Amino acid sequence: MNKKFVSIVLSLCMVLSCIALGGFSSLAAGTDPQDDIQGSSVLHCFNWSYNAIKANLQEIKNAGYTAVQTSPVQPPKDYNASWTDQSGQWWKLYQPIDICIADGKTWLGTKAELKSLCDAAENMGIKVIVDIVANHMANVNDSYGNQMNNISSQVNSYWRNNSDFWHINWDWANDDNNRYTMTMGSIGEPDLNTGNSEVQNAFKNLLIDCINQGVDGFRFDAAKHIELPTDSGYGSQFWPTVINGSQSSTSNNIYYYGEILNGCGTSISNYTKYMSVTDTYSSDSILVAANNGNASGMANSSYSTGAAPNKAVLWVESHDTYMGNTGSAGIKNTSSISDSTIVKAWAMVGSRANSTSLFFARPNSKMGYASSNTTWKSTAVAEVNKFKNYFEGTSEYLASYNNIAYNERGTTGVVLVNATGTTASVSVPAHKMQSGTYKDAITGNTFKVSNGTISGNIGSTGVAVVYNTGSEPVTDPTTTTPSGDTVKFTDNQNWGTVYAYFWSDSQTNMAGAWPGTKMTSLGTNSYGESIYSVNIPTGASYVVFSNGGSDQTVDITLTGAEGYYTTGSRTNGKLNAYTW
Repeated sequence: MNKKFVSIVLSLCMVLSCIALGGFSSLAAGTDPQDDIQGSSVLHCFNWSYNAIKANLQEIKNAGYTAVQTSPVQPPKDYNASWTDQSGQWWKLYQPIDICIADGKTWLGTKAELKSLCDAAENMGIKVIVDIVANHMANVNDSYGNQMNNISSQVNSYWRNNSDFWHINWDWANDDNNRYTMTMGSIGEPDLNTGNSEVQNAFKNLLIDCINQGVDGFRFDAAKHIELPTDSGYGSQFWPTVINGSQSSTSNNIYYYGEILNGCGTSISNYTKYMSVTDTYSSDSILVAANNGNASGMANSSYSTGAAPNKAVLWVESHDTYMGNTGSAGIKNTSSISDSTIVKAWAMVGSRANSTSLFFARPNSKMGYASSNTTWKSTAVAEVNKFKNYFEGTSEYLASYNNIAYNERGTTGVVLVNATGTTASVSVPAHKMQSGTYKDAITGNTFKVSNGTISGNIGSTGVAVVYNTGSEPVTDPTTTTPSGDTVKFTDNQNWGTVYAYFWSDSQTNMAGAWPGTKMTSLGTNSYGESIYSVNIPTGASYVVFSNGGSDQTVDITLTGAEGYYTTGSRTNGKLNAYTW
């Protein structure tokens, strides 16, 4: 979203005609197209030209990214080939003057160069996401009204001269709890009437044209400012028309996600039925925690939007937090944050299960050039990306212990971060990791898991990526013997002391008289809940967890699950238990 509020008076004479109109077409609302971009690592090639991205595809692939994201593909306001200063030009890409792919007269390149990038990326197994600005078009020299005379003269005259294509009013979308002003008002640029069928079909056909060039996915700028069918009295079919209509044009699964900054004044499910969404606060808070050396904050597994992980897009920083002041968790502008802190935060964001992880490549000082900052392809970042790819489809378990934040994936991998420094000797509770010997992919250091503890040495980056690539990752063990013959219990009832009472099929007590064996504390998880562990006696078939007194779980059959927790629900006064 364009956050530029400094007036820059530039002149450019241009005549562009690239209107794409077509018949109204949409599929049923609620269609949920999916692609393997969701849950992957995406490199945000902010301001890179198509040719610059293409030239770096091998290094992008080597760094473990499976998708790239471009800047907006539409023709920008005030383009001049000689104006290449990134800080003064980038925002113009978020003030488009037409609803089509720019064919030259943009810092990104030509339509043919976009197709060439897509072809080359496909050959390397990399997906291409392009940015789309559908909420608004360019204004007159940063005049922030929402009247016809605020529309830039550079905007294609077909759109500029017809008031039916605009929301003409003086309302500003500055209230996250007011859907009407949010969607019908201005955010600083003239607001398109996205409820108009011609506008809808123009964007649908823009997406179809992109798909025909080989594009695999789309990011929608300012998505929360475009109305939904569920917005009573002023809703529209924009999203069903554009998303379902473009998806129906191809046999490929196309990926869609929308920029939702902070609240959107409606249930997030009203958006996620059409697309994935950015989780701004969850993303920003990880970087804040990393910058503050807060391990427990880095290990926070919650999603603030309420979207499911497989509908969420996370980042460490975005182009808005780096270029502007939109950070939502305490750091408004992230440009001064060190690369080493970015790497630590990425270790947690980039290792998450199911959510898409977007790495912002800090931009070159010149428009169209690849990033001169190489953090995006550093060893630690690349190894986190490869770890995420390797453990696709497995569970996650985020936790912290003292100054270490970590994420266990499946039962054979873990990413660990020293929140307060770099090199460190660690010994932290294992919640899901199987006993064994593992290797840190960054340093080659050996890590061991034994007796419910992960131990080893983190290297100079402050990050360790620990797993063995010689075998397939193991998913949650729900039908096999618990690793190391131990079982764990999450004390979310705040018992303080937990006992395990085991018995066999013959009802023989395996651990002495009631309440059985006192369990050993392993620390806390990311929710602050205590985790306890105990060895399982040979031949045990059942277990009951209790506080040593009257409060206890129901009888539990040991199915091989590694750990158990309760939700507070009860059967005949006893707590129901569920497996990790």
